[in-house]
Amino acid sequence: MSSGRPGGPEAFEVTSRDGTLIRGVRRPGPGEPLVLVHGVAMDRRIWYESGFLDALGGDAHVITVDLRGRGESEKVGSAEGHGIDRYVEDLRAVFDRFGARRYGVFGTYFGGRIALAAAGTDPRVARAFSFCAHGEEVEIPEGAVEEEARAVEGPDGHRYLRDHFTRKGAPPWMVEACGRVDRDELGAATRGLLYGSDRRTERGHPDQELVLITAEGDADLAPFHAGEKRLGARLWLVGSPTRVRAAGRLAEVGRRLARKEAGS
Repeated sequence: MSSGRPGGPEAFEVTSRDGTLIRGVRRPGPGEPLVLVHGVAMDRRIWYESGFLDALGGDAHVITVDLRGRGESEKVGSAEGHGIDRYVEDLRAVFDRFGARRYGVFGTYFGGRIALAAAGTDPRVARAFSFCAHGEEVEIPEGAVEEEARAVEGPDGHRYLRDHFTRKGAPPWMVEACGRVDRDELGAATRGLLYGSDRRTERGHPDQELVLITAEGDADLAPFHAGEKRLGARLWLVGSPTRVRAAGRLAEVGRRLARKEAGS
C-alpha cells in the first residue's frame, strides 16, 4: 500500500512558551496529524516498543513527542516547570511548528491527562484519546507525592520503579522505560503533579471527539463514566484486570484506532 508520504521520519525541535526545548519525531503521512504523548516515567520510544505505531499502520501521520525532562527534550528541574499547563504549552508549540488546522492527540496515563487538558484549551484539537486517565477532579495528597518523589530520585530510584511496575504486572516495555528517565527530573515531574493536575478538564468545543480508554477490570470506573456524561466522551474498555496491566494491550488499542480511521 502506498504511503503517500513526501519523506521519511524527521526529527524536530520547538521552543515552548517558557523557553524549554521540546524534541520529537514526525512521521509524515496523509490526513490529520496524531500527536502521541507518553506518561510520566516514559519517553517517546514506548510507541515503537509497545507495538502501537506498527498497529496504527505505516500510512498514519504521527508526531511523537518527548515530554519536557524526558528523552531528548530539555530538562527543567523544578516542580513548577512540570505543571500540567506547561505540558499543554509544549503541545501548542508542536502544533504551531507543523501548522495543521486540526490535530488528534493520544496520551497514555498522565499523557492522557495532558491530552484532555490540551483539548480543553486549544481549538485545534479535534480528537483526544486518553488511555487509562480520566478528566475528572482528583485529590493528590501532598505527602504521598513528596514520598514518591524522594523514592524515585534516590540512588535506587530506577530499581524502585522497575520493581513497582513489575509487581503490578506491567509489560516489559513499560518496565524498561522507567530505567531511561533521569531520576532528578522524574522527582521534579512527580512534584509537578501538585501544579494543576488535580483540576477537571473541559470540552474545548462541541465538535470535539473525546475518547476515554481503560481496563474492563478497572477498580475505579466511576470517573470514566462521569466523563462519558459530563464531557460527552466515548468509553473504550480493553480486556485487562487493571490500568497498569492494560499497557500490555496498547497495540490492540492502536489496531482499534486504525480500524476506526479506516471507517470499518
